[in-house]
Amino acid sequence: MKSYIKCKRGILENLEGLKSFKDVNKEVENFFTPKAIKAASVHDILCVLEGPGLAKILSSLRACKIPKPYYDYKDVIRKQITKVMGLNTKDMVFFIDNTIYVKFFASVDTPKEGDRRACGLDKDTLEKYKQEFFKGTKHKEIALKYIAYFVKDIISFKKINPLQFKKAFIPIFVNLLEIIVLEHTDFEDTKYIRGFSYYLLREIFDDLMLHVAEDIFFGFANQEKKAIEFLSYFSVHERIDENGVRYKANPILDESSHAWNMTTIRSTMLQHKKAKQAFYDKKNVLIATKEKLEKHYAIKEELERQKEAKDMDFEELKKKIEGIHSTLQKLRENDSEDVRFKEDGEERTYKRKPLIKRMFKKEDDYLSQRQVLKQITSDLEKRISNKQKDIDIWEKKYIEYEVELTTIEQKGHPVDKKYESMKIALAKALTRH
Repeated sequence: MKSYIKCKRGILENLEGLKSFKDVNKEVENFFTPKAIKAASVHDILCVLEGPGLAKILSSLRACKIPKPYYDYKDVIRKQITKVMGLNTKDMVFFIDNTIYVKFFASVDTPKEGDRRACGLDKDTLEKYKQEFFKGTKHKEIALKYIAYFVKDIISFKKINPLQFKKAFIPIFVNLLEIIVLEHTDFEDTKYIRGFSYYLLREIFDDLMLHVAEDIFFGFANQEKKAIEFLSYFSVHERIDENGVRYKANPILDESSHAWNMTTIRSTMLQHKKAKQAFYDKKNVLIATKEKLEKHYAIKEELERQKEAKDMDFEELKKKIEGIHSTLQKLRENDSEDVRFKEDGEERTYKRKPLIKRMFKKEDDYLSQRQVLKQITSDLEKRISNKQKDIDIWEKKYIEYEVELTTIEQKGHPVDKKYESMKIALAKALTRH
């Protein structure tokens, strides 16, 4: 009974320590003020909020129950920042772990001459900047890392429908690239930031869209209601949206103008999921085989160390036996009753006959020890030989599994092409107006 009361009291104390949403929301209002956000500015169009104070508020928000109409704790903060900073639909509040980016969408004049898509900036100049600030595919790697957060939060199929996505994704992608440019360059001029962002975005736009499409299909494969609803917008038939407005959505068409419907998508996703699972299973077998092989290697190395130590002991005994033989030879050649003999570093006088007996006794002991060592060494040699046979078997298996996996990775599963075609088709459908 006492332990129950103690346990119950501990639970009550923990519950009392939790803050209500009203209290946490007050903290949010006090923390996210125009002055605080302005102080976090790294540029006129970007503020980066982080630190222990923010981490504490995020922790409190995650711990309390978020009421409707908020989608999650991020919406609470997003609403407060939007209110105090007067954000519009093209501005963005973006979360990465315990860091918040407040990104303002700046207006940039479109030039009458030059590449209008890059704010009139010269392509060679932009390429030079890319080589200077983003070696290789660095910009793509960063963008794909960030887009994963965007897809789960800002343009999630759980929060918006395809029509809303089509209105929002371009400003969102531009904001994403501008954040990356601001973080990794020393540009101050908004025209250069925007132009360079456009330049990089054109290069990785398809990759970003494919990531969005993959996320939707992943949700669909896991039978998420919102993902199913999202994909149901794409149809060859006229539909009615949640506001009662009739529309004919763009169908998901592949390169052969074949329309993907819910049935063909579901079938392809099931096949793709099975193929991926089979591939992961084979990969796990390869990993397990490698671990098994490494264990065999370790055991063999340990046995070889033991044998090496025994070989050294054997050589040491051999020298001792040879030393005794040399001593006995000298004793046979000497007729004196008393002889001088050095033992354990000390030379003393011994009676010749008792000393000979002692030498014979030592020789017997060393010979017995040598025989035992021979047997141990022989056993170790057999174990090493057997372990090598195990290694040969597992090495063969490992090579076979590795070749099989490499072949699958190079050629891919037949359904992979079908899945990629479906992803490209959805990505294009999402961008069509």
